[in-house]
Amino acid sequence: MKAERTHRRKVRYLLFLGVLVWSLFIWSNSCRPAAESANQSLQVLTCFEAIFQALHIPADLGHVLIRKAAHMTEFFVLGILWTAALVWGLGKRIGSSMFTGASLCLMTALVDESIQLISPGRGSLVTDVWIDFGGSCIGVLLVSIICVLYRSVRRRTTC
Repeated sequence: MKAERTHRRKVRYLLFLGVLVWSLFIWSNSCRPAAESANQSLQVLTCFEAIFQALHIPADLGHVLIRKAAHMTEFFVLGILWTAALVWGLGKRIGSSMFTGASLCLMTALVDESIQLISPGRGSLVTDVWIDFGGSCIGVLLVSIICVLYRSVRRRTTC
C-alpha cells in the first residue's frame, strides 16, 4: 500500500513537472522576436516544401499553415499533459478533468498570446487563441477516450 502511494506521488510529480516544462516551452517560443520565429518556421517549411508544391499551395500559405500547425501541436501536447496529470496524477474523474484541463489550457493560451504582445515585432491574435484551444481540446479528448476505453476493458476482464 505504501509503495503504491509512493508510486502515485512520483507519477503526480512527473506529470505536473511535464505540464510546467511544456508550458514554459510554449511561452519561451512566444518570447522569440518575430524575425527569429519566422526563420524557425521557414526552416520547417523547407521540410514540407515538396508536399506544398505537389498540392499547389503557395509558399506564403504554407508558411501560415506551418505556424498554425505548430500552435495547435504545442497545445495538443499540453492538453494531453494536463488531462493525464488530473486523471492519473490526482485521480480526478474524467468529466471534471476534461473541463479543468481544457480551462487551464485556455488560460495558458491567453497568457501565450499576451506574451506575444510584448515580444519584439510580434502581435496577438484571437484566432491563435482559438487554434491553441482547439489543439488542447483534441489532446484532452484523446486522453479521455483512452481512459474510458481502458476502464471499460478493465471492467470486462475483472468480472
